Formats: sequence, C-alpha cells, structure tokens
Amino acid sequence: MSKKTKQASTIRRGLIRTLAIVGVFSFGNSAVAQKVQPPPALDGERIIEKLQTTYAAIENYEAEFVQTIAHKMFSGRLDRSYGKVFFKKGGAMHWAYERPEKKFFVYDRETLWIYEPEVPQVFKGSGDTERLRRALAFLTGQGKILADYTAKKLDAKKFKFDDKGYVVALRPKKDSPFKKVELYIDKDTFRVARSVVVDHEGNRNRLDFTSVNVNTDLNDALFTFIPPAGVPVLNPEQ
Repeated sequence: MSKKTKQASTIRRGLIRTLAIVGVFSFGNSAVAQKVQPPPALDGERIIEKLQTTYAAIENYEAEFVQTIAHKMFSGRLDRSYGKVFFKKGGAMHWAYERPEKKFFVYDRETLWIYEPEVPQVFKGSGDTERLRRALAFLTGQGKILADYTAKKLDAKKFKFDDKGYVVALRPKKDSPFKKVELYIDKDTFRVARSVVVDHEGNRNRLDFTSVNVNTDLNDALFTFIPPAGVPVLNPEQ
C-alpha cells in the first residue's frame, strides 16, 4: 500500500468516526446575541432535549467550517482544514474541503464516496453505510441522543463560552471509537456552534461553523457522486 493510500485510509476512518457524532449534531450557529445575558439554568439532559427539538425542524443545512485536529502524540501541533458542508434531512451529506488540500466526502444515503482530486483517486466505502445510518438517525427524527449518550453540563466559563451558551459533554453508553464529545450550544438558537470529538488516545477533532443557512433549497446534485473518468476507484472491502 502506497503512502498516499495509507493517508487516505486514515482520513476515511477518521471521518467516519467524526461523522458518528459531528454529522449528527454540528449544525452550527448563525445567530449573534444583541445583548450578553447569562443562559437560563438548565441541566445537561434538558439542554440536549431542546437541541434535538431544534434540529427536528431543520430540513437542510449549509455552512463554512474550520476543522482543527490536535494530536496527543505531537504536543502543540495543530492541523487545520477549511471548507463547506451541506446536510439534507434523511442523511445525505457533502463535505467539501477547500484548503490546504481539496477533498470531497459525499454520502448519498447508501455509499460514502471520498474523492481526492490532487492524487487523484476515489474511495468507495459501502461497508460504513450501517454505521452512518445509525449516526444520522437523529436527522430523520428516528434517533434519540439521550438513549445512546449521557449528557453532563460543563462550566462554560472555563471554555470561555459562558456569554454565548452552554457546553455539554456527551459520553457513549456503549463501546465507541471515541471517548467523549463536547458540544458548544448557543443559548438563543440551541444549535451547535462547535463540536470537539475526543478519541481514546486523547486526540481532539474540533469543528467550528460559520455563515450558516438552514432550510434553503439545496440542489440534489450536491449529494450525488459519479467518479471522474480515468480516476481509479478503490474499495478497501474488496
């Protein structure tokens, strides 16, 4: 296996793990509070219940994102990527990484496609479909966050988020590739402004969202992928 292929495989596994929670909860926040007021007193479970009610009304979503990965093994090293993300109720998603390298992750509700035009190569991951379906059940109104995760409200002041809203730590009730997820939730919109996925090795995968639009008319073509002619399609399961 070539170095580029190994890197792509690592990216694919990392994204699947992140989607298991980020793709579900990270519909960023576009509202700006006009007056700084402390959020009302709510416990972690009540905050998550209000968050889930908010997302039940969202049909589709688009935003710009910044992804910051902090590696436990390399203290002080931060890897940042920038791009746009699109979600559609029912589970379809499209992540378009724009820099430092172009990458595209498209999930059409059946298959996860990963396209790296600078290599170039395409990865096809149908075996991850069931995991994605479970992860995205929340988008269809079928999933219940508190059935799968415990929710603990953290001191938002320690995270410098107390003037904006809440910080809630979610921990899986069953075995999971990640240890916990920190959700930064806006007090006015009850949408997630930031999510941080922490794996068992202590690596942190953070996503911040800006320029958010919800319930707009997204073209279905965003959630369809046809491999470009001449580009090899790799299927790790075969």
